[in-house]
Amino acid sequence: MNDDESTDVQITCRALQMIHAARATSEFVRIDVRDCGTAYRFMMALLAVTPGRWLLTGTERLLQRPMEELADVLTGIGANIERAPDGWHVVGRTLHAESLTVDCTRSSQYASALLLIASEIGLKTLHVTPANASSIPYIQLTRTVTHADVAVPELPDPVKPLGRVGDWSAAVYGYAMALLHPEDTFELLNVSLESAQGDAVVAEWFREMGVESKETEKGVVLQVRNPNAEIGPIRFDVSQHLDLVPVLAALACLLPADFTFEGIRNLAFKESNRASTLAEQLAPYAGIELDDNKLRIVGWSKNQWPQPPYLFNTYHDHRLVMGFSLFGANAQLDDVECVHKSWKNFPSLGDL
Repeated sequence: MNDDESTDVQITCRALQMIHAARATSEFVRIDVRDCGTAYRFMMALLAVTPGRWLLTGTERLLQRPMEELADVLTGIGANIERAPDGWHVVGRTLHAESLTVDCTRSSQYASALLLIASEIGLKTLHVTPANASSIPYIQLTRTVTHADVAVPELPDPVKPLGRVGDWSAAVYGYAMALLHPEDTFELLNVSLESAQGDAVVAEWFREMGVESKETEKGVVLQVRNPNAEIGPIRFDVSQHLDLVPVLAALACLLPADFTFEGIRNLAFKESNRASTLAEQLAPYAGIELDDNKLRIVGWSKNQWPQPPYLFNTYHDHRLVMGFSLFGANAQLDDVECVHKSWKNFPSLGDL
């Protein structure tokens, strides 16, 4: 691990090192994953099968995020897991289950967590419900990365290769910048158009908006076909691609454009309640329609905007920083550093 890794990667690596060093100890060992939701879910499964006594904890917001469905599956096969005021008490032990069913209504990471310990518990079949659960591509990505020999009857076998390991969930920021600054050339390093990561769909979405993607030896170069082309109303089904929404929502204000995002319900379970936060923070720049599972943003002409600076509350959410940063040097964000959670070298606002 090096200093250029995102904060989430560093948190996960340090937690794994601590678990390895403290396994089989008699005292409760505190595993603090701060605001890393991925580590939160994955570590619960790992700790359940790792000898030792553990307290899995994190920030106040993290402990409000959904975990009960995964805990229920694990305790159902004999795991010793109990909710505590400051997290979860887990006593690791040997577990075995050849077939499991997990409710991924609120998070696909429950299934990914179980796939990560599949060989340890002898898992052969994992049933994922419901069939239209959010972020299913990330379960497929887990199967690709781990080569888990586990049948998931509800899902087709993964067919795409892993590809380069760059983050397509962050690449949407580059696509938005290309559309906003068509005179410049943008190259996304270390990503591949043929990637198992579901958020690679962003290349297809932006092609419909006039941005061409050309793969190179280093990554993907972006080119705007017609900088003056009008972008008509567009509907995005984001149920499988929730991390793309903050950047696309800000982009709707800046173009301006009429974007409707369907399947947003699980945005409420992210680092912030992203749907309501986006509606609140972007209201000075767009017409907003928000219900339980849909968000529509109709950007206004800039002469309808308030005078700069444009003030944004990020709620310490890294994806919101990416979105609000599109407003450029006139934007003032209450917290920019939290973007390091997933993008260590994110450009400062003055560099945009």
